[in-house]
Amino acid sequence: MTEIREKTMKMLEKLPDDKMIYVFNILQNIEALSAEKDTSDMEERRNAFKTLMQYSGTLPADFDYKAELEAARIEKYGSIN
Repeated sequence: MTEIREKTMKMLEKLPDDKMIYVFNILQNIEALSAEKDTSDMEERRNAFKTLMQYSGTLPADFDYKAELEAARIEKYGSIN
């Protein structure tokens, strides 16, 4: 058993039972965080990122984003002044 594990076990043994629920909740949260880092989840994220990157740079060179934004504002909100 490692030194840190031994110290942790001693601290847990001294801890009153009514406080153990807090330790239990913390350990559950840590376990959930480590489960989120599953390799299949990371693979899905990489695939999603690759799909998004396929659309990168697909706008025409003469695209006027300001005009498009203004047209979208007018379409959605009308001419509110």
